[in-house]
Amino acid sequence: MSLPVMPSLPALTTQQRDDIRQACGFACVRCGVTIYRYLRLPEGPGATLLCPTCHGLVEEGRLTSTQVQSFHTNPVVRQRHFARDRLPFSPDLPTLILGGSRQVRDTPIPLTLEGEPILIFAPPRRSNGATRISLRLGGVDGAPVQIIDGNEWLPSDGSWHFLLRGDRYSVMAARGDGLAVLRIVARNRIAVEHLRTTIRGRRLEVTPDWMEIDGKRNVGRIAGGTLIGLEC
Repeated sequence: MSLPVMPSLPALTTQQRDDIRQACGFACVRCGVTIYRYLRLPEGPGATLLCPTCHGLVEEGRLTSTQVQSFHTNPVVRQRHFARDRLPFSPDLPTLILGGSRQVRDTPIPLTLEGEPILIFAPPRRSNGATRISLRLGGVDGAPVQIIDGNEWLPSDGSWHFLLRGDRYSVMAARGDGLAVLRIVARNRIAVEHLRTTIRGRRLEVTPDWMEIDGKRNVGRIAGGTLIGLEC
């Protein structure tokens, strides 16, 4: 029997979102990934959190209503076997590894391109929550697209894909070469393993060891201890 549709809930209030995150353990209730959608439960009026991958299983009919409700009642992050250290559950801003600047600390916005913040990191609103991650990349037409906003996965049209691969959060464009791979080195340490985007004709590519802006390679230019590490 196929599962009833679990629609996204974009009109939730700030308090409602906070309550849902707290109830779900600040992560996907099935796998613990800290990038998620706010979704209506298939049975009853409540709401839950599922990552894009697990929500895809719902849409494919590979999860039953009973399974979804069971995960919601007992989220995986609250289970004794779950290793929180492998995902970004930290009360502090993470130390970042990117662009040859290997210890970028206390920098919420490591990079902007054409005035657009590419990545934003923020501490959780509650000490037992997860690092808040936001991501903005260029779409097929070069216009900026907000893909993740404070851990909430926004695309609903299949234009972007998300995947957890080991200790890596991978975001890929369905069309074009937009890409962001974040490696969770430790719960308060994140490496930008590969980021690639074009916004309004400006090209940016970043690895842990270097960054290229419009084809020109740079190393160690991203500053720490400031609001914005580098404006491109």
